[in-house]
Amino acid sequence: MCPGQGAYLPGALRHLREVPAVAEVLATVDAHAPGRRPGALPVGRLLTEEDAPGPEELLRTDPLGFDLATYAAVVAAATVLLDLAGPRVDAVLGHSVGDLAALTVAGAVTVRQGVQLLRVRDRLLRTAGLPAAGMVATDADADRAARLIRTCGTAQVRIAARNAPAQVVLAGPDAQLAHLERALLDGGHRVTRLASRTAFHHPLLGEVHRSFRGLLRAQPIARPALAVHTTAGRWAATPAQLRTAAAAHLTEPMALHRALRALRGAGFTTYIDSGPRALLSALVKVGLPGCATAAPLRTPVGAERIRQRLAAVAPPHRPGQGAW
Repeated sequence: MCPGQGAYLPGALRHLREVPAVAEVLATVDAHAPGRRPGALPVGRLLTEEDAPGPEELLRTDPLGFDLATYAAVVAAATVLLDLAGPRVDAVLGHSVGDLAALTVAGAVTVRQGVQLLRVRDRLLRTAGLPAAGMVATDADADRAARLIRTCGTAQVRIAARNAPAQVVLAGPDAQLAHLERALLDGGHRVTRLASRTAFHHPLLGEVHRSFRGLLRAQPIARPALAVHTTAGRWAATPAQLRTAAAAHLTEPMALHRALRALRGAGFTTYIDSGPRALLSALVKVGLPGCATAAPLRTPVGAERIRQRLAAVAPPHRPGQGAW
């Protein structure tokens, strides 16, 4: 599972910096990401130095660096997990902008393409003239959130993601989002402002989405080596479907709960989180009780500790065994 914006953690890969696959991903990202602000830390240092800027600071001072570090962290971590888990992994699931990392991990696009796409997306976002907007997570369910959106007069706020029965993400202009936050807090709900440069999964980004899709049409897309499932709740296999998946985080609402049910119905019983903090694996535990989950990089550790954490959810692979 490839998480999105929550996947940046300063120094998250510091114990893996000498792993060749990790070093290669970080070097490739930095080699193809010129033009960032003067003095910006290379992505390799953001992910291997514990005292690198935190998510909020990095997003404020170097939003492109935040995007690239998020992408590089997931791709590098997932590459290590695939190396250690071997042929038992059958599919990859992206979450929000993590769909782009998922396409890279599956082999549909290269790391260099991923960096180029994020650079162009950064330019589109900077020049779009967007209002100040953001995202919040809350423990209100979707019905409760929809009622509050109507009654609070915050019609420009949208449900951006349905992650679990009692977790939704809301996106919209800052003023309306702040009003809705107060109403949720007054109603006894928990609210967390997310580190986000704008209101993703929202119609505000319609023009950015159209321009980005135009760029994607010119991108070569390879046949993925792993099946790709998206948080829109469907498989993506053809070049057109994979391009749609890469742009979906801009305007399309997410439905992780539906995606997880579809995967469970297809026979998937073990879910490996490639991000720090175990954000996606926690949602799987809620949405798919009884399934096995692991978050081997929930804290920064070396390859041997990752191997042990993987082994805790599945025995060593033997020829002839079925896939996870």
